[in-house]
Amino acid sequence: MRTTNVILMAAAFLAAGCKPSMPRAATAEQGRTVSVPVETIQPVVGPIEFEATGTVRARLNAVLSSKVMGRVVSVEAREGDQVGSGAVLVELDPRELSAGVDVARANLRASQAGVDSARTARDMEAKTSGAKIAQAEATVIQSKAALLAAQSKLDLALAGPRTQEREQAHLAVVQAESSLKLAKINLDRISGLTSQGAMPQKDLDQAQSAYDVALAQRDSAVQAEKIAQEGTRSEDIRSAREGVAQAQAAVSEAEANLAGAKAAALQTRVRTEEVRSAQAQVSQSDAALRSAVVSLAYSTITAPFAGSIVRRAVDPGAMATPGSPLLSIEGGDLRLEASVPESVLPHIVLGETVKARLDAIDRDFQGRVDEIVPDGDPTSHSFIVKLTLSDATGARSALSDLRSRVSDSDRSRSGPAAPRSSICSGMFGRALFVTGHEQRIEAPKTAVWDREGLHYVYALNAQGVARIRIVTIGDPHGDRVTILSGLSAGDRIVASGIESVSDGMTVTPR
Repeated sequence: MRTTNVILMAAAFLAAGCKPSMPRAATAEQGRTVSVPVETIQPVVGPIEFEATGTVRARLNAVLSSKVMGRVVSVEAREGDQVGSGAVLVELDPRELSAGVDVARANLRASQAGVDSARTARDMEAKTSGAKIAQAEATVIQSKAALLAAQSKLDLALAGPRTQEREQAHLAVVQAESSLKLAKINLDRISGLTSQGAMPQKDLDQAQSAYDVALAQRDSAVQAEKIAQEGTRSEDIRSAREGVAQAQAAVSEAEANLAGAKAAALQTRVRTEEVRSAQAQVSQSDAALRSAVVSLAYSTITAPFAGSIVRRAVDPGAMATPGSPLLSIEGGDLRLEASVPESVLPHIVLGETVKARLDAIDRDFQGRVDEIVPDGDPTSHSFIVKLTLSDATGARSALSDLRSRVSDSDRSRSGPAAPRSSICSGMFGRALFVTGHEQRIEAPKTAVWDREGLHYVYALNAQGVARIRIVTIGDPHGDRVTILSGLSAGDRIVASGIESVSDGMTVTPR
């Protein structure tokens, strides 16, 4: 019924004298024969395609900003420049940051000197405290021996002299002289160390005291020996008791000095803690130095990846503040980010290749599905599918190559026009996703022409006469187009060369 209506419309159109314009200027006479390619319409099974629209964007995008405040000294790139990874793009005034590095380095040296000083004090304290304890222990032993001698002398005085006591008194004299000699040697040694500053005056005083005690004990032993020879007198007994009291006092003083020396040895631990504190200060100063060096590196802003500068927001002399954008860079593959409804999403597979087209440059591409954004738009229920376009990166470089040949003076007058083959981010694109297959009728594009919104073909009747027929076309598929109505399977049409055909001509298939 639809085909009949189409034929009637064509007949009425011709009867009214409104014959559509032919591909050629003049209409051929009826009965004339022409030889052109002829095709018999056959149904084909083809894919059902959904056309999704989207925008071209680069895989990598970054807005570069400063982490420190400073005056911009130089900007080494402009819009369209191709830069390599690590290329210097913006330089800030580094003088203040360099001063911070110098201050941090000086603090580190001061901290290291503090560690050396604390270690020296600790080592000296350890050495002197050991000598003090040894000296105090020797004094305790000596004073206790003197106490025993004084006690023996008192016992002898009380018991009266005997032969054995006389001998013992003589031995006491010998022992006292030995102690006196030892005290003298110790006094001379400490006196020498004190004069060299290795030991304090207090130790010299103690050694002098020990020497005086030994001298007194020697004198006491001599007197005891005389008493033993002469016999005990009341004053000798009193003197012996005084000697015992002095010896006991000397023992108490020596023990107190020993306790003081051991207590002073605890100062070594304090010195050790001071060393640890100084080492911690060194670590802190070192961290501050490394932080200052990192901050100084922020004065030079480099490209995080190889790409193209798409926006420049700063010029030399401007003040860069933390977080404020300076340059925008994009790199990596160019991708078409297409919006796809949820009904088409199940038919899309990661890694598959689909057809893509950019209208601005009139060029087709093969797009590989690299990413499907799982978060859809709750309003339109659509999802973003990202397609990597084949050979798009090379086409994009054409724009930067042209720009590099334009001088600064020419650029100030008029910017370079992008070549038709170049691709830029933000371009409009289409992608065709196969959602199934269907049986349809197709015809060559060369067989169809249009006038005032209607499409026509030359259909051949059984006698091979060409007649104009109105058709409704659908989506194109390469060099062919879908015929929605106007033709049926088995119909013969002029496939090409329609410029030499007119309605009513006899067509001989070529």
